[in-house]
Amino acid sequence: MKGRFGAGSKDVFIVYVVPAWKWKEFLAFELIGGIAFYLIGKILTHSEWFSVAANMAGPQMLKNTYAALRTLA
Repeated sequence: MKGRFGAGSKDVFIVYVVPAWKWKEFLAFELIGGIAFYLIGKILTHSEWFSVAANMAGPQMLKNTYAALRTLA
């Protein structure tokens, strides 16, 4: 595949630009929210399986709620 600027047969790589609000949202929802839901589930139920499920489902619920509230405003 011939690229621009006379690249010839060199490999081409793609650069993805991620806006700052995307990775801040990821940190807030996935990492902090996931840990919070895990710890709350662990304290309330003392069940590892429930805590892992809360860790996965909690941030998704937060993201959906945040998206719904963002569209209302």
